[in-house]
Parts: sequence; structure tokens; C-alpha cells
Amino acid sequence: MAVEYKGGKCEACGYDRCADALEFHHNNATSKKFGISEKGYTRSWDAVKDELDKCIMICANCHRELHAKLAASGGNARVKSE
Repeated sequence: MAVEYKGGKCEACGYDRCADALEFHHNNATSKKFGISEKGYTRSWDAVKDELDKCIMICANCHRELHAKLAASGGNARVKSE
């Protein structure tokens, strides 16, 4: 349901071949109440949608690149420029 709610494809590159490769990235970590993929908790769909609205959905590859670029901007990683 969450993948469908967010459009069913990577918001960065459009990847849509495997839903298991799609992940949710919080745009602002300080506003994060819970991780979308956390297991063991029961939450209402409204609560999940509120949290999804704080996220972008991107494929695993774009997610890793996003975190690498964030780390690089702080001087912690090396990323090839495009």
C-alpha cells in the first residue's frame, strides 16, 4: 500500500521493476517519528500516510547514492561527479 501511495516508482530515476528495491527516505530526519519499514508495531494507515508524506520513495541504488552525496558534502565520502 505504501509503494502504491507514493506512486509505485523511484522518484529520482523512475525505476519500477521490483517493489522490494524501493525504499523511503525522510527528507528531514528531525521530523521522523518512525521508520516506514520498522516491524513489530501496529499503526493506523493515517499515521503511516502522515509519515510517508515526509518521505520520498527511491530505489535502493538512488538511496545509496543520496546518502553518499550527503556524506560527501560533509567530507566523509567520495562520489564521482556526473
